[in-house]
Amino acid sequence: MKLQIRERDRRALLFLGIAAILYGVISFGLLPALDSLSEAASNVRDKEQQLSKYRRALVRKGHYTQLLQQVRNNVTAAEARFIRGDNPTLAAVELQTIVETAAKKNGIDLTQRNISTARKKDDFFTEITMTVTFEATSNQLSSFLGEIRNAPEFTVVRNAQIAPAEVLQEAPKKGDSKKMLRANLTIAAPLPVPVRSKG
Repeated sequence: MKLQIRERDRRALLFLGIAAILYGVISFGLLPALDSLSEAASNVRDKEQQLSKYRRALVRKGHYTQLLQQVRNNVTAAEARFIRGDNPTLAAVELQTIVETAAKKNGIDLTQRNISTARKKDDFFTEITMTVTFEATSNQLSSFLGEIRNAPEFTVVRNAQIAPAEVLQEAPKKGDSKKMLRANLTIAAPLPVPVRSKG
């Protein structure tokens, strides 16, 4: 038996073949290409963000160098304010000089003074303290504390006990009463621990 294909069937087979070829081209060629294009678009966004980060880093590179230099300068300036702790005895003498100079400048006579030995605070600092007792007016006391605070070397008042030197029972008969205060202060100076070179 001989199979005869009519013209109409030939056209239907031709359209079926063309449809199959188009389906293959779209499924295996066009759609993967569109997917890769959308992936490429998202990759481009990621690359643009990465590029802008690199550009910012390059712009800031010189700025970081300036900031590091500024930090080094600040650290050097701060270190210059410490009483050197290489020799605790000399550091104690320097603290005593600072306190006695401030007292003399404000007309205060120190009745008692006691300097402690250097005590370790942490791995970076030791501390010496000086305890002083004196009588002064409120103006003298505040000026003295201002002198201690503004000393070129870093000092701090760790403890302050201030009380009236004498309690007034009644107002003075003539003039103003001179209100004297008794102050007991502990003044401390942190000392940087000398860096020991290894080797």
